[in-house]
Amino acid sequence: MLPLVELAVTPERCSPFRQGFDADPIGSAGAYDAFLCIEVPLPWQKDISLSEPFVSLGDRRKPFASLRGRDGRVWRPQGLVPGAVGPSGAGTTSELQPNAVRVIAFEKEFSLQAEPANEQSLRAEQAAPFTRREWLLSTGEVLPLAQALLNADETGIATYEQFRVQVPATVIDLLICTHGKRDVCCGQSGMALYSEVASRLAEVTASAAPAVHGGAAEVRVWRASHTGGHRFAPTALTFPDGYAWAYLDAKITEQILQRSTGLSEPGLLGGRGPGTSSDLSVAAQHCRGLSTLTAGPAQAADRAGLLKVGWAWATAHRTVQILGFDRQSLATTLQITGRIPDGQTRSFRVEVELERHIPQITCGAIDAPEYQVEAVWKVASATEV
Repeated sequence: MLPLVELAVTPERCSPFRQGFDADPIGSAGAYDAFLCIEVPLPWQKDISLSEPFVSLGDRRKPFASLRGRDGRVWRPQGLVPGAVGPSGAGTTSELQPNAVRVIAFEKEFSLQAEPANEQSLRAEQAAPFTRREWLLSTGEVLPLAQALLNADETGIATYEQFRVQVPATVIDLLICTHGKRDVCCGQSGMALYSEVASRLAEVTASAAPAVHGGAAEVRVWRASHTGGHRFAPTALTFPDGYAWAYLDAKITEQILQRSTGLSEPGLLGGRGPGTSSDLSVAAQHCRGLSTLTAGPAQAADRAGLLKVGWAWATAHRTVQILGFDRQSLATTLQITGRIPDGQTRSFRVEVELERHIPQITCGAIDAPEYQVEAVWKVASATEV
């Protein structure tokens, strides 16, 4: 009989472990066509898909990270702690409908004017911001609406028109993962980030600063269920742009939210505005990628475009084409083309390389050797064409 041997491995938390490698998080975001965000009271299950109404949308026997709708779109379920922090004008309270449940559908925009794929490209995909549709309705109406959304049943969705909440297009929704039952890193660092950002935003909102509300971007901050990639905690999603973010703190979060929108002082979280190109270059180091693109080189190429163009790129409809691929090195040549709101079309040829692989660990206790690794991507060059 073999003696029991204790593994000489010190348990570690996944987020500080990965941060120790100083590895770029780009290319690690999950790719989805739509997000179904529903207010779900705490406490949550370890997986939000095991909580109603999500559990009734899928296979009750096992948790799920996504659902495929009848039209082929892939939906990501996201739970929200009821009640966001933010300007009341952005629909953050349920004063008109006490006890109502908020449902938000973020759906990828598809543009008929997207740039056509080059005939010589190996593969092409579209990237775009998300559109927002939002409702406040009773508990019993949440599941039928969610089913109508998944079934792409616009006639069924229209029956809930009286419950629609009109949210200004300028509103930015910030979803911070605080799902502690899923992962300790998110529960601790995510909650700390949410508390600081929400507190600062509440102070600015309470001061009734017209600079924050006068036509510039408004912000709603939500406590959200697992957004994927808790090794990047504190992690968050921003909508409608659809970017996923890693290792945030309050300063970086403000740079992401501030943007170059011509904000007067004070900034969205009470800081100095408007955002600058240097702010973007720093914030971009925390970008995991765009949720409407597949992970890896496509997301890296998109961030290269963001750095070249600025925040206007986040509102553009883009086409990403793979022009070349080396099977041995995984080096990939891409062309990304975007039409930004001012009518300009910008196009970049981007060379993306595999920099290295780093270990990917489970969080906390370890009872067996672990061999999982993740790819770290880098942009070797980005040239406008």
